[in-house]
Amino acid sequence: MKRDKPRKELRKRTPKNNIMNVSGDCFDYVKVFSNGIWNVKHGESILQHSLVRFHVQLIATFLLVNSFHFLLKRFHFTRFTSEILAGIVMGKTVLGTYITNSDRLFPTVVPNQVFNSFAKIGYIMFSFLTGVRMEPSLIWKTGRKATILALLLIMFHQLATLTFEIKYNIDEDKLTPGFKVAKGAFTILSISSVTVTDFVMVSSILMQLKIINSQLGHLALASSLLCKLANFTIGTLAGFLNNFLYLSPFMGVRIIIYSLAFIVFNVVVLRKMILVFIRRTPEGQPMKQLYTTITIVTLFLSSLTGDLVGLHYGFGPLVFGLVVPARSPFAEVLVAKFDTMVSGIFLPLMAVLCSSKLDLFQFIQRFKDAIFLKVSLIGYMMKLLVTFVGAFSCKIPLRHAIALTVILNAKGITEIAQFLSFSDIKPLLIKKLYNPAYQYIGYQNKSIEKAPDDAELQILACAHRQEDAIAAIKLLEYSTPTKQSPLSVYGLCLEELVSCASPLLINHQLGQTMSSHKESRSQPIIDVFKCFKSPQNKFVRVNLFTAVSPLKQMHEDICWLSFEKGCSLIIIPFHKKWNSKGKMVSSNTDIRQLNINVLERAPCSVGILIDRSRTQGLSSLFLPSKCRVAALFFGGPDDREAVAYALRMAENLVVHLTVIHFITPATDIDYGNWDHMLDSEFLRNFRLEVSQSTCMNYIEKTVRDGADTSSIIKSMVGGYDLILVGRRHQTEPQALSGLSEWTDLQELGPIGDLLASEDITSAISVLVVQQQIMKASHSSTLN
Repeated sequence: MKRDKPRKELRKRTPKNNIMNVSGDCFDYVKVFSNGIWNVKHGESILQHSLVRFHVQLIATFLLVNSFHFLLKRFHFTRFTSEILAGIVMGKTVLGTYITNSDRLFPTVVPNQVFNSFAKIGYIMFSFLTGVRMEPSLIWKTGRKATILALLLIMFHQLATLTFEIKYNIDEDKLTPGFKVAKGAFTILSISSVTVTDFVMVSSILMQLKIINSQLGHLALASSLLCKLANFTIGTLAGFLNNFLYLSPFMGVRIIIYSLAFIVFNVVVLRKMILVFIRRTPEGQPMKQLYTTITIVTLFLSSLTGDLVGLHYGFGPLVFGLVVPARSPFAEVLVAKFDTMVSGIFLPLMAVLCSSKLDLFQFIQRFKDAIFLKVSLIGYMMKLLVTFVGAFSCKIPLRHAIALTVILNAKGITEIAQFLSFSDIKPLLIKKLYNPAYQYIGYQNKSIEKAPDDAELQILACAHRQEDAIAAIKLLEYSTPTKQSPLSVYGLCLEELVSCASPLLINHQLGQTMSSHKESRSQPIIDVFKCFKSPQNKFVRVNLFTAVSPLKQMHEDICWLSFEKGCSLIIIPFHKKWNSKGKMVSSNTDIRQLNINVLERAPCSVGILIDRSRTQGLSSLFLPSKCRVAALFFGGPDDREAVAYALRMAENLVVHLTVIHFITPATDIDYGNWDHMLDSEFLRNFRLEVSQSTCMNYIEKTVRDGADTSSIIKSMVGGYDLILVGRRHQTEPQALSGLSEWTDLQELGPIGDLLASEDITSAISVLVVQQQIMKASHSSTLN
């Protein structure tokens, strides 16, 4: 239509379907809502209505994605792979080729603006949450290997991009300026995408593989974070310089001023707004819905403002996300509210939308002409080589260097808008190359039974809450540190990682601290552990750590710290809690799974502490005048470990130890069994010590089956303050017959499960002990 036509003539010549400008393109106007499926006129389709079509697309998308993921997840393919496959099926490759009128679902000429809009909204919120999860302050805590590797990757990325830019400037002088710029820009974009190391994708793949807390995971995170911040800074400065040189000096200066003002506004004004929200929310109280609403409105305004001043529409949300204090209560609320929606709805739509535009048949036919793809593949292979050489030169083992190379070169949702990546198959390779459990394999005995009597006993005590720390400290008070056998305690505060992509293991002895808003949460636990180190306990050494990580991967921090410090015992809290009246008030299945993972991978002995003592506050840390401790012995390494720890407690003057040995009538006992011989020798030495002590007692109980055992244990629990028992019992299976079949909590074993049941109401504490597993694989401990 001509601009100089009069308005009346325009109205006469304009058809009923008006013209609507969306995102710079013209589309026929179609009503968003339909008149119903039964009122569709002849020659029309209900799918011509954008909102209806979007609903159908949404249903088809998630049916296909979940169907593919149901089949592929057992082969360790991620959901991202299923999203790409679903898009290919719904696009030109399958539906567009084999089904007539399939373009009504995914139109090729007039795209569905509702679908596109949701994808862009998803990218805006994804950029925001990426900024929220990033903590740039961690850049100063990276190690030498991560710094060297990051510098190498940054240099290669910048050199590769600059080299191809110079190549196009030299070799394409004969092309028309427009075609030359377009072709060169696309190639530069391709090279830039394949050679960059993306922190978000690295964090995502480490989380999916459950190795984010491993040594390789920490190295990959540190390297990718350095690369992300460096490339972000260099790219921003280069953009300003290009505007200044190629547009006009005035335009370049204006864009720089507007952009700097925009960044300053985010850092100064918006950060203060977020801090006000945090200060006005009492600790432990939920964040007001008003604060969340204001933040989301500000988010979209920042995206619009950034676009108006000449920045990418995702730049503003990223900067706004960076000003939100990482790991703050407000950051946790934002991630908890929107992460599921973004990663579960918006990003899959974006992946499906982009992959639906791919025609595999045309792609294969014209592969020889795909110069951009070939150049990108060459750059990608070169980066793989550079990453591997850098990792291997840092003295990383060969298999781990290959795994690290694959991780740092993973591509995903952040690159999908530029071209499709087929590298999400890499988790299969990484799982074959790197298993963090291998580093915990113990060929050196790290158990209390094997520890020399005059050696320092090293124990790692874990706590989720202050009550866990109090229960652990009361147990450690009985461990009797002496000058000949001192005690070294490593207190580990366990905090769930919610609002950040980088896990933390903080060593408080090195002066490392958490941010002020987070320090108050772990401080009560730290105060309890500090109470254990007092002038009276001069033979005790206490070291404090805080692990901030996802619950599903928190066992990596626990196992690594115990492995690095050479601990003989890990004490972890039970997943159920009781109140002062003996009633169970909470049961956390995630903590239970954490305990199971620790049992499977621990490089030393493990004790699950069941606390029914009904004591609260720091005053309960003081020992009573007399403590009655019982150790139940059925036979096997776990029972020997429990009694060995009880023997150390018996050196305390306030502890009275009773070891109860459950035996069955001698009918089919294999006296040549190695475990039986070890048990006999262990009990012989113990009875010798009992004869020389007035604080220890040895009792034998003859039982016929598990019913007798259960009856005896229920009758005796009220007479003791602490009971120690092994998790597995190997040499007296008849004494447990009937109990093993009805065990609900396999991680406790039959006796531990009995002592944790609701039938036991006495105010006792129970320590279920598993001795270090000396084998090459820890994956079948509970099977």
